[in-house]
Amino acid sequence: MPANTDDIRASVSKDIAALQQEVSRLQKMISAQGAEAYYEVRGRAGKVYDEALPRAKNAVAQIRAEGAAAAGAAREHPAATTTALVLAGALGFLAGYLLSGSPQPQHRHWWR
Repeated sequence: MPANTDDIRASVSKDIAALQQEVSRLQKMISAQGAEAYYEVRGRAGKVYDEALPRAKNAVAQIRAEGAAAAGAAREHPAATTTALVLAGALGFLAGYLLSGSPQPQHRHWWR
């Protein structure tokens, strides 16, 4: 029986060694695919960033120009600016007053 046990041990050792090699090969494959996917996603993100950057810069420039134009118009026409701001404030106050006067729903408690 000792020869049979030794044969079994040798066979199991060979199987374990083969499995270890297979696991190592699979790990290398997964690592390579992960690296490839990482670089692909990184490249796509870089392209999106590069495409969005000029648009964002253009939008910021337009916002600055509009802000400067609005400030210039306010400086040139202070009476009209004051009138518009007072009118907007009055409309906001009136809307708040009307909404606060509306009846609130009565909360009914479960014990009543």
